[in-house]
Amino acid sequence: MDWDAIGDAAVSALAEYLRIDTTNPPGNEARGAEFLGSLLRGEGISFQLLETAPGRSSLLARLRGSGEEKPLVLLNHIDVVPASPDNWSFHPFSGEIADGFVWGRGALDMKGMGIMELYAFMALAREGVPLRRDVVFLAVADEEAGGYFGVKALLEGQLGGLDAGVVINEGGYATTDLVPGRPFFMIASAEKYGYWLRLLRHGVGGHGSMPTGQGALERMVPALARLLEKRRPMHINPTMLAFFSRLAEHWDILAPFRESGDPVALMRIIEDNNLAALPALGAVLRDTVSLNMLNAGVKINVIPDRAEAFLDCRLLPETEGEEFLSYIKDALADPEMEVDVFMDMERAPASPHTGPLFDAIAETVGRVYPEAVVSPFMLSGLSDSRFFRARGVPCYGIIPARLGLADLARIHGVDERIAVQDIKEGTRFLFELVVAICGA
Repeated sequence: MDWDAIGDAAVSALAEYLRIDTTNPPGNEARGAEFLGSLLRGEGISFQLLETAPGRSSLLARLRGSGEEKPLVLLNHIDVVPASPDNWSFHPFSGEIADGFVWGRGALDMKGMGIMELYAFMALAREGVPLRRDVVFLAVADEEAGGYFGVKALLEGQLGGLDAGVVINEGGYATTDLVPGRPFFMIASAEKYGYWLRLLRHGVGGHGSMPTGQGALERMVPALARLLEKRRPMHINPTMLAFFSRLAEHWDILAPFRESGDPVALMRIIEDNNLAALPALGAVLRDTVSLNMLNAGVKINVIPDRAEAFLDCRLLPETEGEEFLSYIKDALADPEMEVDVFMDMERAPASPHTGPLFDAIAETVGRVYPEAVVSPFMLSGLSDSRFFRARGVPCYGIIPARLGLADLARIHGVDERIAVQDIKEGTRFLFELVVAICGA
């Protein structure tokens, strides 16, 4: 197989795909789905366009296997988050290829992975690889706004009969900073869940020249300060315990835990060295609260009688929503503050990080990236995997891109990009992974 030619085609396709603006809201994913369909059509592969709302289309294509095992789903999403061209090196929807990278909104999250999955899928068809299970390529709408016009709607409607056996999706990358000289592949086998809160506080309005201390903001701000000063207790669940066990083989600071395997020793090391202060680690060791929106006031000289705040809370899979809500109310210490849950996202169990599926991923990583370290990991964000996990389907997040920790800020940030080399090697990796899991 000419992997150089396949890789070059994938790079060109990604550049073109990134030029299609599928910012959500509003999405307009139909344009992206039609583009992917044109590539499949060029290979003579049939597909379905699945519309859940005007302009909100997903795409499904299937390679048939013998049916000995349930299908593997190569899952990716078409939509991207908004991007302003300010401060970007290249326009976020230019699909520029420069300096060894393809630049644009969605390069990492997750049009790059979508193209790698697609070209691996088309290579399977072209080679006529015998399969013991179907392989489904599924590019969906609306992931960036919760998946409700995407995977959720599809599984409750048009794809209700999709009895998947395993899902490969986004969620994990190969970090280059954790173990010097070796990519550390974090396979997302679990994720936190979203628990979004709306806070409302009424107060006494009036003229700004005569403050009373009773205004809505004057009441809300101290309560928010009390909440944000607190931290939830740390908790190391089985997924993260396995992650630290793998990391301990390479970090001397974790030597006491490496020798004992004692979670208490691990917790002590984390606390003594303030490792949870690193946002990427702290976010997967405790429930988090982020104050992201605050609305109040209509004019600078008018004391508002109403203030509203929105909290983006991400909870560990083990946390019960009702217990967390009680914690929030206690921390605010303001009985007149109204606290409403306006979005309680799906909580799903972790996928197994031992057994044949995870082993197949680890072994394939080892073949394609011989220097790599492989570990399970828990995603601090959300992905569409939760809809499948809630149905008992094992899901594994792995985007084969090698990133420094600083590069992670490019996701949803400025100058998002993916290395050309990662696209080429990642396409081959996904092909070999599918063969490992599905080959007859």
